[in-house]
Amino acid sequence: MKKYTSNYTYTNPNFVIQNLVTNQINNDLLPILFVVKNILQRGFPTTLSKYLQSQLGEIHKLDNFEERFLFATNQTPNWNDTIKGDRERNYFPAKDFFEQIIPNEFGEFSFIQSLLIPEIEINDITGKDDRNFINQQVDFYLPQAKLVIEIDGQQHKLDEVTRVSDNTRDNYLLSKGITTIRITTRELQNGTYTEKVETILRHLERYDKLLKFYKKACEKIVENQMSEEEIKTKLLPTAIIRFQVLLIELLTHKYLTFDQDWNFNILSHENLPDFAELAIKDLLIWFDKLWQLKNKNELKKPKFNITITNDKAKFQPTTKALNIDFSLFKRYTDENKINEDVIFVRTDYFDIVKDKNYFKVSTTEPINYKVTDEDKPILEFFLDNIFDKPSFREGQFPIISNALNRKDTIGLLPTGGGKSLCYQLPCLLQPSINFVVCPIKSLMYDQNDNLVKTLVTNVSFITSDLEADERREIETNFEQGQYLFVWISPEKFQIPSFREKIRAIVANFSIAYAVVDEVHCLSEWGHDFRTSYLNLAKTIDKLSPKDENKEGKIKFIGLTATASVNVLKDIKIEFSRQKQRLEDENIKSLLDYSRKELQFEVLNDNGNKNDKLKKLINELKDTESFIETTEKAGLIFTPNVNGAYGCYNVANTLNTIYQNKVGWFSGDIPKRDIYDERTGRKIGKKPVMSRDEFNKYKQKIQKDFKENKYQLLVATKAFGMGIDKQNIFYTFHYGLPSSVEALYQEAGRAGRWDNRKEENVNKVGKCYVLHSPETHDQERVDRLFHKDTSFTEMKTISNEVGFGGRDIFKQIFLFVQGQNDIEKDFEIILGVIRNFFKEKSQVRIFWNDAFTKLHINSDVLQKAIYRLSLLGIVTDWTTNFINHFEVQFNTLNENHIIKSVSDYITKYEPNTDIKMELQRVQQDTVLEKAIWHLLNWTFENIAYSRKQSLKTLSDWCSEFEDSESFKQRIDSYFIFSETTFVLQHIAENPKDYEQWFEVLTTNNQFPNLTEFEKLKDSISRFLESYRNSVGLNFLSGFVRLALNEYEDSDGKERFESALSSIKETFIQVQQKDFLNRLKVLGKNLTEKQKMELSQSISKYYPEILEELAEYYDLAYLLNDVYSEKLAELKKLNRKLYEQLAKI
Repeated sequence: MKKYTSNYTYTNPNFVIQNLVTNQINNDLLPILFVVKNILQRGFPTTLSKYLQSQLGEIHKLDNFEERFLFATNQTPNWNDTIKGDRERNYFPAKDFFEQIIPNEFGEFSFIQSLLIPEIEINDITGKDDRNFINQQVDFYLPQAKLVIEIDGQQHKLDEVTRVSDNTRDNYLLSKGITTIRITTRELQNGTYTEKVETILRHLERYDKLLKFYKKACEKIVENQMSEEEIKTKLLPTAIIRFQVLLIELLTHKYLTFDQDWNFNILSHENLPDFAELAIKDLLIWFDKLWQLKNKNELKKPKFNITITNDKAKFQPTTKALNIDFSLFKRYTDENKINEDVIFVRTDYFDIVKDKNYFKVSTTEPINYKVTDEDKPILEFFLDNIFDKPSFREGQFPIISNALNRKDTIGLLPTGGGKSLCYQLPCLLQPSINFVVCPIKSLMYDQNDNLVKTLVTNVSFITSDLEADERREIETNFEQGQYLFVWISPEKFQIPSFREKIRAIVANFSIAYAVVDEVHCLSEWGHDFRTSYLNLAKTIDKLSPKDENKEGKIKFIGLTATASVNVLKDIKIEFSRQKQRLEDENIKSLLDYSRKELQFEVLNDNGNKNDKLKKLINELKDTESFIETTEKAGLIFTPNVNGAYGCYNVANTLNTIYQNKVGWFSGDIPKRDIYDERTGRKIGKKPVMSRDEFNKYKQKIQKDFKENKYQLLVATKAFGMGIDKQNIFYTFHYGLPSSVEALYQEAGRAGRWDNRKEENVNKVGKCYVLHSPETHDQERVDRLFHKDTSFTEMKTISNEVGFGGRDIFKQIFLFVQGQNDIEKDFEIILGVIRNFFKEKSQVRIFWNDAFTKLHINSDVLQKAIYRLSLLGIVTDWTTNFINHFEVQFNTLNENHIIKSVSDYITKYEPNTDIKMELQRVQQDTVLEKAIWHLLNWTFENIAYSRKQSLKTLSDWCSEFEDSESFKQRIDSYFIFSETTFVLQHIAENPKDYEQWFEVLTTNNQFPNLTEFEKLKDSISRFLESYRNSVGLNFLSGFVRLALNEYEDSDGKERFESALSSIKETFIQVQQKDFLNRLKVLGKNLTEKQKMELSQSISKYYPEILEELAEYYDLAYLLNDVYSEKLAELKKLNRKLYEQLAKI
């Protein structure tokens, strides 16, 4: 007997198939059969296909869809051999109780006779494999009332030597919430059992709310009162799904094949018109579409013949057809043993899915579908039938098709562009289990909720918010194949026991995809970098089985809305497997990043954000009914949790005006100031709530905000990465975010409605940035943003400004506060080596030991371990998240360390000579030189990247004119165009200067100002990742020159830096050709620009100044030269005169 959980409606989801012989397997068809089987069983219930909706209606949209209709019958179940007794003495007390006492003395509850399971094992009741109760059975169990009924004193029980004592059994069951009531054979014999019957009836009354559904079903059968609507919306859908699962089993085990006719001889105990025909027709549509997708031709469909009767007397099994005894209201018994040539389909006794969910993912090796553009309509069939979305949004199809072609894939889509679907559809089209690594718990809950709303329910999530028992149960279910996919925090992969669970799944099932959502968190360069993502891709690849090319079979799908150039490079390297990096063809992005439904406005608040925000909200309240109704919601993003600019303080201030309409959300617990009661002086801070309260609060506030109980939420960036709430009309940034990426991610949480729907076409989301331009001297700002300003200098400038800074310096303060000095990190890493290193060994480092010996916490220790992994000194590490790390140390071999550092840094700067760089480091040993250089390089480059990202956004906000031009800048920044790939090439090939000049011509024409503006924004993105690229510095400087922005720190400084590099590293022939090309290009500039160009060139190539003056017809360029020559001539004349005078 095989058990299943699946349904299209709210009736009993669990059923069984009996007498199915499963010794033959149709291996050729198995992948397709299993994909369809998983899709049909994706939820309990799940939605009808579009074909079945055309026949039965959109039943999932009916008001009464979620009303229960539970099956029961007033007929006595036919148990032949299962209910035990004493055959020699012909004494069957349990059977007498079942067949006589229940129907005659249970009154209104007599219908429970059909719900009782006889002789069921205790472990089957509890769902736990407890060794103490193997082969231990109870006489009767009623799952709907959690009631065991035992008939004591029967001979077969007395003879069992291994039987566990009644007391032990009863107490164990009671611990699981199950009551046991015992009736003795003596009581049955002398008629004194009525008191026990009364006890049973009182117990049943406690479950009357549930049991009345079964009673109602019995009454309908007796009185023949089943309505047409109940048949159409409850019975027929249930019968269809059960028959479809049966068909898949028959195909799986070669009862049926596609090259022979299908003949069915069916006894249906309920009158359900055409259920078998509808099931077959619908299933063949699913099979045909999947067959076409996989094999690129149409499926040859079999003819089918159905003979069906509702009269048991007329049902005659035959050898010319498959004989099926089918019933919804009947539950299984042992009558199938009398008719072994007939397949029985019956309802199970366990009706509540949380108690018994028999679903298991059916798996084979994943399918390479070899999807082409011609397959798009077929994929849209699955999109429509599973997710009720008739067509793909722009950018989804390339990501999905690349993943289905079994390639590691990076997908870049705008916020609100439907990234989740880009992994959900591929996962459901593979006969496999999958997992989704998610950086934020709120995002897991949101994605789970949204999927459950589409009636895909065989999924789950694992987070620290779950109770320990619940978390263990979900992990066990995941290991046993009960979820199509699971959302997991990245930290899980650092736990050895969880890695073992993944290995178990790989051994017993198959895993198709490791989805890394918000994949930009994986990179240390990203604005949302998560320490827990370190080593993640490498760990997953180690856990993955390998194909014949030694490539991991678990394929990566990485998804994000934004990724800087270095972040993208990091992701490509992390996903590279054995290759140097993931090929660019596997990066799928939109050509148009525009969010047409969003408007941007940058407002100068003159340093008074609080008043500006309140005034703005009041204007929106008066003009657009914001706050007053639940139709529109807003998000306010603050840079931190605490303080005047923190989300907690801002929310509390707004709540005094808009009472009970404003909530707050943060990643860390807010803290409030503590004051001395006597003096009134501030003496410290303390959390506003406990950790448990905080975790519960976050879940509640997210749920309440989604359900429109709050119209406004004040949050840090911890909230809402990928959150799908479709009525957010407004975002407010309480100051500059850290980068264009951060702004785009956060502002993009507005306007997430489907623009393809007519009612949404004219909706507009408004994104406000409250901007306080710096009032400090420009020289200090320029010094901060200079490309060669070190991290130490940044810190010094930040300290100089103190609390007097505005938006720029607030972000710089937040960044530098979160970083140690290089000297401190250097000592920490050396300390870890001195105290804990043991060559080629696994060492357990206790957090207390690290604190005692090095005065560092677990986060700092893990960062040090990560740095050691970059040095090649650590190969892997895990943690129990309680008190220690398990670290696998490698070696301190100097050559190995040099190679490891070189491998890491040359990923970003391919022409760097690490050995030469290490020689310049003022440290004693190779190990110390390597540690120092790695830290210095990382600190300086990350610090440079952060401040350059901030500069880009600060420039944009200072130059803001209107929403349209601002959005165009965002498009130019993010778009993956031909120019983007050329700029990437230029960054990675520093001597290919011919490409530089190609960028500066469009169809052999000099760009106009608009084109230069777009190019400037595209270059800005690359400058954030490449500090010393000679080509990018040259382009940035020339573009700024053409736009009359040459004095900007990305103008003249970068241009002259490029000239210096060219003079040092290019051979003479290259320098001469470069200067000639530059001279010709400069002909297109204005006179002032030509002068500035010539002056910069002459600093490094003074010998060509006369040539430039003549070529550009700028004779005055030589004034200084002539003046110098005249001065030299006068000096020479004076010397001659003095010499002549002596003569």
